[in-house]
This record gives sequence, C-alpha cells and structure tokens, in this order.
Amino acid sequence: MFNQGFLHWFTQRTSACLLIVSVVCVSIFDSLFLAFIVMLIVVIHFESGIHTLVSDYMHDPKSKLVSNLSIDLLIIYLAKTVFIILVCV
Repeated sequence: MFNQGFLHWFTQRTSACLLIVSVVCVSIFDSLFLAFIVMLIVVIHFESGIHTLVSDYMHDPKSKLVSNLSIDLLIIYLAKTVFIILVCV
C-alpha cells in the first residue's frame, strides 16, 4: 500500500511530534513509564535519522550495507541498555 520512502518519512515526522509531546508529559507528570516511552521514541527517531544520512550520503552499496548493519546493531545495543537501566532503577 505504501512505499518504503513514505513509511520512512512518516516515521521521522511522527516520532518527532511524539517526542515533543512526550517530553512535555514527562515534565508535567514525572512518571518513570513515560520516561521509558520517551527513550523508546528517541531511539526510533535516532535510527530513522541515521539511516537517512547513510542512504543520502553514501553511494557504495557495500559501505551502505556495512553501515546499516552497524547502525542496527547499535540500536539493538542501545535499546537493551535503556531497558536494563530502567528495569534496575
């Protein structure tokens, strides 16, 4: 139904808007659950932005593949770390 470019664009815009709203909610309500949601939105927005940079400025297919794999591994590591920190707190 939608192509990959539209979904990428929609993810970036939606995560940016949700990030603004959720940061305001965290500052008002001071909730750990909302802080966890903000961290997940930050990771999603970060991943989307970095993938955009790689696809726009790298032209070698092998370099793109290695960069995208590295980014995905970094995102998995960040998500795991954020989850462990929030569970331990």
